Amino acid sequence: ARLCAIPGPRATMMSSRAARARVLPATLPRVAEAVEALRREKVIGVPTDTIYGLAASACSEKGIQRLYEAKQRAYHVPLAVCVGEASDVSKYADVAHLNPGLLEELLPGPVTLLLRKKTDDNPLSKALNPDAALVGVRVPDSEFIRAVSRAYGHAIALTSANQSGQPSTLAVEEFEHLWSECACVFDGGRIAATRSGSTIVDLSVPGEFSVKRAGEACEAIQETLRRYGIERKRVPGEGE
Repeated sequence: ARLCAIPGPRATMMSSRAARARVLPATLPRVAEAVEALRREKVIGVPTDTIYGLAASACSEKGIQRLYEAKQRAYHVPLAVCVGEASDVSKYADVAHLNPGLLEELLPGPVTLLLRKKTDDNPLSKALNPDAALVGVRVPDSEFIRAVSRAYGHAIALTSANQSGQPSTLAVEEFEHLWSECACVFDGGRIAATRSGSTIVDLSVPGEFSVKRAGEACEAIQETLRRYGIERKRVPGEGE
């Protein structure tokens, strides 16, 4: 009789991990697989221009729930959304008070813009930041996630690929403990950044801005805002 080898613990662990998540190159031919996972309300791991992120459909209550569970994040902590183009921001947030050309100059780039949520015909799930009047919107300068967003046709909920309270990640190996939470993990190589994430700027009030988190390119972003006649408002506890 032919004897079959019994897999050892390491082989079992590796096969189990492979069954739960696939690590794929973050290339344009793989965009369709990312979109399919989002449509199935799953979580994916993706590179951005600043850090690696976990993403799910921003229009799916189940996807948002899975994103919070993967992140082990308190539900009252808001999520940002990612879109493919600067022109998409107005689908989800109020931009009527912003000077023409500002969004196109800032985006794509390492910035999250806090703006007032659209109140009429907003396709975002009601499970996304239900108690928040503002929503953070990103267009990362990263072709893969932008291509996924364009192909998906809707906003993508996005958060850093780490458990809450842990350092941000710059390579897929750094969040290997979260692979099992993802339908797919897309590897774009090591990101050349500082782990500080995007700079978060509140642009919800006409004529002024405040920095909520000083991240990548913070000074350059503020300089752009001033050139458009928007002045910084300093508030207690604001990032420098």
